[in-house]
Amino acid sequence: MVTSLRLNTLILVTLLILGGASWYAMQRLASRDGIAWQASDTPCDLQQGPCQATLADGSRLRFAIDGEKPIRALTPLTLRVESDAAEVRRVRVDFEGLGMEMGLHRFPLERTEPGHFAGPAQVGVCTEEVMPWRARVRVETEEGWQGAWFDFEAIRGL
Repeated sequence: MVTSLRLNTLILVTLLILGGASWYAMQRLASRDGIAWQASDTPCDLQQGPCQATLADGSRLRFAIDGEKPIRALTPLTLRVESDAAEVRRVRVDFEGLGMEMGLHRFPLERTEPGHFAGPAQVGVCTEEVMPWRARVRVETEEGWQGAWFDFEAIRGL
């Protein structure tokens, strides 16, 4: 009887540890690079105008891709980010191809005024007529990095 109780206790403790470890692993995988990534607040189309997301700390981030529309590969663009997060130190935007490995396209943005950042960018070569991309916007504050992602499509350039 005592052995059965010990065995049941050991099984329960093991299951709790495995459950906790699984939860932790899923949280780490979901927060790639240690950043709790947020999607846009509402469905939005960067071809039509800026998109907005609420970051993990509750601050708001607004992201826009300025330039010729529709967005074309290898065409100069200007990325704009506005954030009401306290003391934004740095902002960078990474473009990544969805469904096809396109390499890392990283664009650090410069501060233009408090809470406003901008910088040049371009979408890499597209092998498809229309290629889905994801813009990962990273904002660094005193508390660390936060991020939001926005999906868009680019058409084959030239």
